[in-house]
Amino acid sequence: MSEAQRQQLARGIVPRVTDHLDRCLESVAQRWPARGADADTSEWANQLRSYQFVLRRQFEEALERDFLSATYPPAYDFSGSAYAGDDSGLQILDDYQSTRRSLRHQLEGLIREHNRYSYYVFVQAAREDDRFEHPGWAPWSPLNWYERLIESAEEQFGRTDMTLSLMRGYVQCLGKTAAPALAFVVETVEACGLVREPVSEAPDGDLSRAPARPSWGDTRADNGEPEAQTPADAASADPALLAGPDGAAAGGAVAGGGGRARMPAADAGPEAWQRWAATAGWLPGDGGVVPAESGAAPAGAPSLAAVIEGILAGVLAEVSQQLLCHAEFRGLMQSLPPLLARAVSRDLEFFHDPAHPLRQFAGSLVNTGVRISPGVKIEDSEAVKRYLLAMRAAIQRLANEADTIDRAGAEDLYASWEAARAAEDTNWWEGAQERAAPMMQQERAARARRSLTVCVLETGAELPERAAEQIADAWEDLLAVDEAAQQVLESEVQEVARAICNRATPQEVNPLVQRIVGTAREFGADDDRIKAVVQHLGQAHLQRIRATGNEPRFDPQARIQARRTLRLEDDDRDLLTDLDDRFVFDASRIRRGDWFECVDKASGESWRVGLVWRGEATRGFLFLSLDQGRCRRHSLQGVAQELREGRMRPLPVDNPLDALLG
Repeated sequence: MSEAQRQQLARGIVPRVTDHLDRCLESVAQRWPARGADADTSEWANQLRSYQFVLRRQFEEALERDFLSATYPPAYDFSGSAYAGDDSGLQILDDYQSTRRSLRHQLEGLIREHNRYSYYVFVQAAREDDRFEHPGWAPWSPLNWYERLIESAEEQFGRTDMTLSLMRGYVQCLGKTAAPALAFVVETVEACGLVREPVSEAPDGDLSRAPARPSWGDTRADNGEPEAQTPADAASADPALLAGPDGAAAGGAVAGGGGRARMPAADAGPEAWQRWAATAGWLPGDGGVVPAESGAAPAGAPSLAAVIEGILAGVLAEVSQQLLCHAEFRGLMQSLPPLLARAVSRDLEFFHDPAHPLRQFAGSLVNTGVRISPGVKIEDSEAVKRYLLAMRAAIQRLANEADTIDRAGAEDLYASWEAARAAEDTNWWEGAQERAAPMMQQERAARARRSLTVCVLETGAELPERAAEQIADAWEDLLAVDEAAQQVLESEVQEVARAICNRATPQEVNPLVQRIVGTAREFGADDDRIKAVVQHLGQAHLQRIRATGNEPRFDPQARIQARRTLRLEDDDRDLLTDLDDRFVFDASRIRRGDWFECVDKASGESWRVGLVWRGEATRGFLFLSLDQGRCRRHSLQGVAQELREGRMRPLPVDNPLDALLG
């Protein structure tokens, strides 16, 4: 980190963290006497109030030293752990030291659990460019704040029960009230250029995995379904439900995904499938259930195809119960069970094999159809109309081939449907990108100005405001070229910006600019854009060289402040922008192509939207409905608020047949 970066971090972070410490100390002082008529705690409260200013001042000075010093690591006794003498074994800790270290571990656990987005930003900022071997040593880490406070407390109160009680109170306070301060610190750390990659992409811990998504089986499992069989129940159950074709216990799936009645083997008779379906709740009433002890079908018992149709109708009805479906799509779903039953009753591996093409076909139809908002008028949306036409064509083909279709035919049907769906997805995405164009422009501007801010901080230069604007405009123009070129051009513009900041000569700057020109042409940038970029950079260089002492200077703090207060048009009016909880973390991991059901706060109307674009510098999110008639523009905190309030919930992405049948 450059000296300017360190100063900017200290200027932004230290006052905010110190103010939060003041509130924590006051809270502890108030709580101690309230614990009862304990003379010790009342005296502790008096002592703490007497030394509160001293603790604050020492804490503030220590943090400033940590931010401004280039030494590594910070000089503190790491939570009571130290090496004993000349050997490599850790010294045996006494009770005080053990408690001190235990509280520090507790603090780390609290931050990781309740402020996960902050935690991972801090970890990434510490590890990027190998700044700190251990993230807890970084001056922006709450673990560092803990160490600095306990040092001051020990100096004033000694290694006493009072000190440990004070630290216990501070840890609790951080766990309960630190979210706004942590969110502020995160913004400053990111804006000062310490995290160059989006934190949600960091290959660290569970950030490298997609967030847990809901399953179609979640609601059914929570709606009072029958509990799993006990061993005794299983032992007395009908063998037809448990036995495979060779008489061994079937290892088949379980209804509803919850360990209920075992699915019959693929070669079991209609009676076994009928009893299983009724037990699993897929058939209404008793479904004409064959008594387990009879072993024979009663007169007029439904055929295997009829039983299978009932099972599939029950599964698809469960989808409609969980999510209100568009009327047109609901009609298509209702036409599926009899068609599938005709094909599936000849190939009951459908129920045992999640990779069965007919099972994948049905699941893909459902997951595509539920994206249609219930209130959409088909005549008003060409996109929805085309999706429905593709679904009808696929279902009509199934109707034509249901009585003869084999595994190869089913694979061809599924592949044909997927190709048709992919074609409609491509058309939809093209329209979505047009809707995202204004936000993409804002993102380019924000990235250009953030990168410039980082260059100024890294070089410690006092750049004239006019020169800074020219560099930012050039940067913004270059970010509009092909995405593959952006990373290369970003690096090359940084070199030019640093050279200008450092008052390089024209002879030093010109080759760098020509390299940008060559790269831009290589990636197909038009000549007008290249000419504009060269003019912007040339003007910036001249203004930097000719700047007078009284000319307005570029202010990095103003840029950081502008980014911190970002709020987009569809954010909740009651939104607090300084928050960090699990919902901020979940929002940070939403990916392009994720779909959600949203509810309007005022009207209660619901609709389905997919994330079509998100900005890394602006933290902007654009969600668009399948008919492209509804769009939502949110900030990261705005998305977190919608998740927090339950007005946005992700749509399941797993196959409903896999989730509900097992």
